[in-house]
Amino acid sequence: MKRILILLSVLLITTLSCSRHQEKIDSLHQSKVDALNKLSFQNRLRNASLCEKYARQALVYINDSLPQYEDGKLRAWNNIATSFYFRAIHDSVMVYVDSVLKYNGKCHNKDVEQVLAHLMEARLRQRNCDIAGSYQILYDIEQSDFLSDDKNDLLYNLAKSEFYITTTVLNYHYRNSSLDRHGHLLAEMEENRDKLRCDYSEDMSFNYALAYGYYAMCNDTAEQAVHLNKALGYCADNLWLMNDSTRYSTYHLGDTYQLLGFMLWSRNILPETWDYNKELLEDICNLVYEAFGFDVASEPDMAFAFLREATALFWLHDDPYQRLGAIVSTGRYCMYRGDTATAREYFNEALVDTSMFGVAPKFEAMLYEGFLTAGCAANLDEVAEWSRKEIELLNYIKQNERADFLLQNELAKVKENSHLLMMLSLLLLVLALGLVTTLILLRRQTKALQKETCQLQEAKQKDFERIANVETCLSVLRHDINPFISYLQNDKLPEELKHEVTGQLIRTFENIKNWTNLSIPNGLQFRCSTVPMQEVFDEVESNINNFKSGKVTLAFIETDLSVKGDRQLLMIMLRNLVNNALQYTDEGHITVNAEIYASNGKFVRVNVSDTGRGMSPDEVDNLFRTDKTPRQNSGEKGYGSGFGLILCRYIIKKHDDNTLRGCRIWAESSEGKGSTFSFLIEKA
Repeated sequence: MKRILILLSVLLITTLSCSRHQEKIDSLHQSKVDALNKLSFQNRLRNASLCEKYARQALVYINDSLPQYEDGKLRAWNNIATSFYFRAIHDSVMVYVDSVLKYNGKCHNKDVEQVLAHLMEARLRQRNCDIAGSYQILYDIEQSDFLSDDKNDLLYNLAKSEFYITTTVLNYHYRNSSLDRHGHLLAEMEENRDKLRCDYSEDMSFNYALAYGYYAMCNDTAEQAVHLNKALGYCADNLWLMNDSTRYSTYHLGDTYQLLGFMLWSRNILPETWDYNKELLEDICNLVYEAFGFDVASEPDMAFAFLREATALFWLHDDPYQRLGAIVSTGRYCMYRGDTATAREYFNEALVDTSMFGVAPKFEAMLYEGFLTAGCAANLDEVAEWSRKEIELLNYIKQNERADFLLQNELAKVKENSHLLMMLSLLLLVLALGLVTTLILLRRQTKALQKETCQLQEAKQKDFERIANVETCLSVLRHDINPFISYLQNDKLPEELKHEVTGQLIRTFENIKNWTNLSIPNGLQFRCSTVPMQEVFDEVESNINNFKSGKVTLAFIETDLSVKGDRQLLMIMLRNLVNNALQYTDEGHITVNAEIYASNGKFVRVNVSDTGRGMSPDEVDNLFRTDKTPRQNSGEKGYGSGFGLILCRYIIKKHDDNTLRGCRIWAESSEGKGSTFSFLIEKA
């Protein structure tokens, strides 16, 4: 009996020791994950790519060593979304925002992380001029009262700070309405400023939001001198922060320079207002010179000098949204002062770097206006095209502003009515139950109206997309069919080549039919099922007519992989890619294979590789872009941009919308060495 007691005691001590050891190991792993997430957060504005790298390392560490640490996972997802936001990779932002918002597990920081994800979505909607959608998100957060507490918590402070910044940006940057009713927001921000310390970068973003808000309030001439003084003061605060090399940020410095340029440019700020703030402006100029070596006071035009330097600083970042905004602002200022030649130089930068197109409808509309007024057009076709795009963007912005105006009024009525009902319920206790019932019904009606408004907006957006698709269809149809008609009109064309051209023409019309079925409402429906890729390979191989079988071999590598998708659409897409490879391979071989996508194992990668003519990097970049006019003589060199590839891009989008997010298509090529077209489909 004594021996048994001794043995049990030893086992108990061993178990407790192991538990304590495991607790230390978990604590160590958690500290490493937290450190990686902190590094990721600190680099969000300095180096967005590095921000993503650290966050992904944190996720790997969690998956390998600490799968139960859900707080670390949500933090890493939000960090990755932030890194994509500051590079204007907007589709990828929503992938990780959705991951946070759809998380149903239990963890300590779930609520605050989901608020941060909602705020990132609101920022994204602002960039796309969906100000009604952004306002709805901010309104819902405000109504939830989640941020009404005074918590001494770093993550909570970040969420509250981001709420203020996002709301300020919406009110003072994207809205063209009266600013008087938003003045209380700036006072509330100033009151909470010292309580919401997160890091220096967030402090500078907070200061910039306050500075921009007070600059916008300068439209009120009665208090203009005071408002400008506060705006300049917050700009000076940021410059003092960045005077320390450990806190220097080209992003925030560019923001501050650009805002100072806007103030000096503003026609609403009176000369006597500048006289009142003369000493503060001189202090800022001296600080800029001493801290950053920029002698702005000696410049003949200080507004242009600040805007010019801001553009140069934003060019150091990989955020095309900021680059476009800086180019547009500086170019428009040059036009304002009558310097058309310099304005043209700035606007032409956007024609060189097309990655800036499509990232911000507001700035892009201004850019097209700049193209036209600065005389950047090479011919009348460009003038017509830019005018059309400007009108489309302005109409899109105007519709969004109208939707925001209606939503503001509706929600303001809801707030007003809710407040009135609450007061009446306190004064008239006898009618409390009736008033509560009325309020509930009113809220339901409001939500129903909001839902109906969103549905109308979605329907309008789909109409715009269909119109754009029709225009793309006509452009590509004209481009693709003209060469075939020219060939067939040639009586001396060899019979074999005439047969091949006829086949290409037939395939083009088949693609038009398929594209029409996909893009017209109630057309071809997406039918998702488990599809063995070998069956797709066999079907495509049996329907391919290899006119160059003597010179070009075609091989489908056997596979046992299955995917989730639409069988018919997959066959259409693969047949197009194989026909494309045959068309541009004079001799050699074409190989089709499927493999597990190594990055996460959730996708199957299908490759169509050839030894054909290949493409230049510019041609690869423009392959699947419908906003590019098809290159002339594409049938003689390279892959062109006909219906086949447009249809493939449309089919991939259908799969991305209806299956696992992340489906995509791309090409890799070297001139003279061949090309590989690849697409990702969810693995079954």
